[in-house]
Amino acid sequence: MATIERTRKDSFDFATMAPHLVWWGTIFLLCVTVFYPSVVLVANSFRTGDHFSLANFVQLFQTPRIYTSMINSFKVVIPATLLGTALGVVLAWIVARTNLPGKRIWQMFLATPYLIPPFVGAISWTYLLGPIGLVNKWYMELFNRPDPLIDIYTIGGMIFVMAIYGYTIPYIVVLPAIQKIDAAVEEAGTISGASKLRIMKDITLPLIAPAILGGMLLLFMNLLADFGIPAVLGAPKRITLMTTQIYQLIVNFDMPNHLQIAAANSMLLAVFGLIGLQIYQKIIKSGKYAVVSGKGPSVEPIKLGKWSVPVYLFLMVVVLVTTVAPIAAAIFTSLIKAVGVPATLENLTLRNYRIVFDIDSIKRAMINSVSLSAAAGLLITFLGLILAYMIVRVRTGTVGSRIVESLIAIPYAVPGTIVGLAMILAFASPLPVIGINLYGTYWILLIAYLSRFMNIGLQTITGAMTQIHPSLEEACRISGATQMQAFKHVVFPLLRPSIYAAFFLVIMPALGEITLSSLLWSVNHETIGVVVLSLQEEGKVTLTASLAVVLMLSVFTINLVLRTITKGKLGL
Repeated sequence: MATIERTRKDSFDFATMAPHLVWWGTIFLLCVTVFYPSVVLVANSFRTGDHFSLANFVQLFQTPRIYTSMINSFKVVIPATLLGTALGVVLAWIVARTNLPGKRIWQMFLATPYLIPPFVGAISWTYLLGPIGLVNKWYMELFNRPDPLIDIYTIGGMIFVMAIYGYTIPYIVVLPAIQKIDAAVEEAGTISGASKLRIMKDITLPLIAPAILGGMLLLFMNLLADFGIPAVLGAPKRITLMTTQIYQLIVNFDMPNHLQIAAANSMLLAVFGLIGLQIYQKIIKSGKYAVVSGKGPSVEPIKLGKWSVPVYLFLMVVVLVTTVAPIAAAIFTSLIKAVGVPATLENLTLRNYRIVFDIDSIKRAMINSVSLSAAAGLLITFLGLILAYMIVRVRTGTVGSRIVESLIAIPYAVPGTIVGLAMILAFASPLPVIGINLYGTYWILLIAYLSRFMNIGLQTITGAMTQIHPSLEEACRISGATQMQAFKHVVFPLLRPSIYAAFFLVIMPALGEITLSSLLWSVNHETIGVVVLSLQEEGKVTLTASLAVVLMLSVFTINLVLRTITKGKLGL
């Protein structure tokens, strides 16, 4: 009997200590992968030679191409943000407030661009609006014109592509806010004699304003941090934004102090990301964001009537432009024997796909991307589960939990180029004390992925953990179960869908990741994103299209699996 009691006590002690051990182990990991690289990045931004100064920041504004990249960033990002937000809000309102038939189908199609890696979307649009793209080629042949109709390799082209792939962010954020508006709120305005326009202006818009602002802010941060679209569309005419300029500074080994200048440029870009993160957190945590109770009946849908046809045409154009046309162009380009040949059955082939899967470097890149994504997904899910439990149950509201959440959020809030540069500066030399050299290895990519995507897994599981009332565990403990048994039999089963979701939500962006990989890859450690961009730069159009199609199909399949596992609650 004593042996049994001792075993139970040991089990309980282990169960009690295990989360704390993981907690402190994760804090140590965050110090190595986030805090240490951040400190090194900041220090290097102020270092010139062997002393500290503001010379690097002064040089940013004195170097024309760097200063121009800053101006270009805002020339592109601000209009793209405004256009994307306007489009996303209009689409969300149509889906949520009208009697639009087939809403579920429209919701799926309108959210699909979110699944397409932005750089793949940009590449797909070059097949339509590039110098010899399908649309431009048709225009020049039909009207016997020497010049293309539209040149996508411009600032206007970047704005267009960013807007059509970015609108999904405000759309996804605003849609639930509109759907949850209590009918009684607007009915009160109707009873008071207000017109529908007045109700929308004075009641509806103020209620969803925080959601619109939050969606717009998220979109702005996302576009400002984007590397893929400017890398694809800006390279031919040497149009750089801040993200691509930082990349060029990093790889410009002939420029003195190039890493330190890149660090200074990164600091300016990071400021916008961190300020945006703080504002967004205040928006979602403010009481103003809780505009509806969610308990009342939903608002009666607005009948489209004579507007049915224009609305349908508008939605069809949106789906055509954002999804159907670029995907179809990528598929068609991947099936032709060579660019420019007539679109006949004789010129269609699967040869490009066979070549893609026969090239050793591409096969290796596929294996690397899958292994990195899966490893990052598994580790983030495990650590996220423990951290979520500690934050929600054990260390609720403590300074330590807030610090951990902030450290995890920083690499996700700032652009990937900054995270990549921090990793280079921190791990280019052997680590202090232990002397391990991570740069140029598979492990620095994995560490970068963990740092970048940890916030996704943590927020997914934390959100689910907060919905599990502590009384369920307490009831289990009163019945004689240990802390570990209560977690295993009560908490874990309830969290299982969110655990699966965290794993797949990490895999999807990690599989098509390009920014970190472009900076940190080494021989034999290429990723799909690196290979796609390299093939694009080399002008191997059909092979690029084939690999881009494979990447899109992979992401779509993962999303389908996620929806199946969660019974449609998660995924798009």
